[in-house]
Amino acid sequence: MGEKKCPECKPGSPLWMSTFTDMNQLLLTFFILLLSMASMDQRKIKVALGSLQGSLGVLKEGSQTEYTKDDIMSRLSFVKNVQSMKNKLSENIKTYAQQANLQQNITVSESKKGVAVRIMDSALFAPGTADIKTEAYPLLDKFAAVISESPFNVVVEGHTDDLPITTAQYPTNWELSTARAVNVVKYFVNKGVDAQKLSASGYGSYHPVTPNISPESRAKNRRVEINFVSPELAESNKNLFDAEEEAQATQGGK
Repeated sequence: MGEKKCPECKPGSPLWMSTFTDMNQLLLTFFILLLSMASMDQRKIKVALGSLQGSLGVLKEGSQTEYTKDDIMSRLSFVKNVQSMKNKLSENIKTYAQQANLQQNITVSESKKGVAVRIMDSALFAPGTADIKTEAYPLLDKFAAVISESPFNVVVEGHTDDLPITTAQYPTNWELSTARAVNVVKYFVNKGVDAQKLSASGYGSYHPVTPNISPESRAKNRRVEINFVSPELAESNKNLFDAEEEAQATQGGK
């Protein structure tokens, strides 16, 4: 008898290989999407990874990634409380500015990030210096008390106009704006404000609120901003920093 011939192979890849390739492509797309949104909240990333584990059949019995009704209600309550705190903070500062006759020097605004307070530099410093004027002490004392009593973190920003400055102490507007922000933060710390709630940054002339086309507009741009960051955003950023520190520590231990 002649040898039995093998059945002729069908052209193309096996069916199982096509399915396996499709699954790999989907997984690759999913992880690229996660990487492109690497700045998103860590809690959301954990939820997304939990969903992936469930789809691969490794979700622990009794575990779940969806939010419960209690989670949603707690979230809504937190958002309402933050908004209420922002409103009270804004009204408190506006009332003080009116009582102290500082409406021309202080501007208060609210945003999703929190509450921003702009103080004209003339209310705090002499021209070209970062030394806080004695007359500004009551104003900064008020802010120190407000910061201590509030749950907000605070970012103090220094800003200047576009006119160049060249002195032995401050060669550029960068140095001047940064020194002013740092001195305000140091003043708050000396008044007992928790240093962990504070940060300082200098922007020079690169974040104007109005074009530098007149003495009046330049005066508006020379300012110190005291930004009360929403507790939600402050906690979210804290989690991000903690995650980065943990990752670096893990890599260093290998």
